[in-house]
Amino acid sequence: MFYYLELTKERGFQIREEYSTIKEKQICDAHGLKQIGGPRTKIDGQNATERKSIKNASGSSTQVHLTTQKHFIKVLNISGNAAEFIKHFCGSDGYNYQGRDRRTIKEIHPEYTDCFKDFLDNNKEKIIDLIICNGFDITHVIYRDIKNNIEYELTYSEICDKISNAEWKFLRGGIHLKLNGKTLFHFQREGKKNKSNRYNVLWHIHKNVFLCN
Repeated sequence: MFYYLELTKERGFQIREEYSTIKEKQICDAHGLKQIGGPRTKIDGQNATERKSIKNASGSSTQVHLTTQKHFIKVLNISGNAAEFIKHFCGSDGYNYQGRDRRTIKEIHPEYTDCFKDFLDNNKEKIIDLIICNGFDITHVIYRDIKNNIEYELTYSEICDKISNAEWKFLRGGIHLKLNGKTLFHFQREGKKNKSNRYNVLWHIHKNVFLCN
């Protein structure tokens, strides 16, 4: 007989703590890195010449960047209809569309969607730099598949080379950067019930980044 173990808020916190402390330190030790980490830096481990971002993942993707709509729009200088897309897609407290606090992509005015896609196409490298580096000089990204105990690593430069031929695809619940049909990164709205952080901008990095050619 199998029992379903509910992922409570407390258990979720314990998992995040384990990933960002114990499992992260295991990788730092194996790579000869000093563990840095913490919420104020993208650098998880470094030595004299390398600054690495470490992603421990139990599945095919994991969170790489989380920020507010306001900050995301400001730091990337998004304006006009492109900014309107984000506001409708991510929603807000008090927003009401047929009783819901945000819209799916198909429900957003096509003019807003087209403008945001133009922005994504024209700022692909800038966006990836934000979500991976965010102002820090990251040299490498490590992706550890915990379930299969496999570790992948690319330099930041290699990641930039891979995204050069990738294309943005708009799906119902998110926007995916795809290469040869495989998702490398995707943008979604945060889905928590708590309104204080429900409407944030959330980006995921996929294992495909390290596997696709």
